[in-house]
Parts: sequence; C-alpha cells; structure tokens
Amino acid sequence: MSKANRSLIQNEHGMELPINIVVMLVVGMVALAALLAIIPESKKNLVIEVISVNGEEGVTSNIDNGVSNSVTVDVKVYDSENNMVEGANVIVTGGGGLGSDKTDVTGQANFTVSNVFIRLNQDSIDLKMVVKANGFYDYTDESAILIT
Repeated sequence: MSKANRSLIQNEHGMELPINIVVMLVVGMVALAALLAIIPESKKNLVIEVISVNGEEGVTSNIDNGVSNSVTVDVKVYDSENNMVEGANVIVTGGGGLGSDKTDVTGQANFTVSNVFIRLNQDSIDLKMVVKANGFYDYTDESAILIT
C-alpha cells in the first residue's frame, strides 16, 4: 500500500460532516412534528334554527308595548353536516332582557328571555342571538328574533 493511500484510510476528519447532517435532520424533524401537533384543527360553522318564539313557529312574536314581558325561545343547533351540536351555549339579549341555555343531546335549547320591554313609541325590537360551542366559530345574529 502506498503512503498516499495509507493517509486517506487513517484520516477521520471527514466523518464529522455526515453525522452532523443526520443529527440536524433528526432535530429538525422533531421540531416540525412538535409544531404540527400544536396547530389546532380547523373550526366548523354552526347552523341555527329558531323553532318557535312564545309558542309560535318562526322568528317573530307579539308582546304588549310598555309592559315588561317574558319571551320563550326554542332553538336547534346543527353543524355544517347537519349533525346536532350538544353543549352549545345559546344567549339571547335585547329589549332589556337576557336568556340563555345549553343545548341538549338533540341539539335543542329551550329558555325564557325575561324582562323584554318595548317602549310605547316603538313598533318592534330585535333580539340578538349568540351561540358558542367548542370546535366551532362563534355564531352571532343581531336580529335573530323580531318582537312586535
């Protein structure tokens, strides 16, 4: 064996480079996996159906002006694939009143909005509905229910 070949075989300086690349690659993959694990899943949209207001089908109801009234609301909450959403918080406000409930297994919430008041000089008021559920975008409708 020649002297030139012997020096190349005994030279170990080139071994550090491939090992460093492998270590950096492994550390980079672990960091990427950790980053992907903390990114949340995309949220879905909620679909809200007002079944009845004061026992009347639809989103409108009549109450007396100048007197504080209670309004009973029945609501169903679905996801975008028509599955019922359990545990969604449904909040209705307006006219000085407030009512809220959580949806049950059937996606339905039944509650009373107390102290709803239409002034004598008003024809109607709109009640605002906000629905919040884990894994879904918040739903807000400024004029979900019309009280005349």
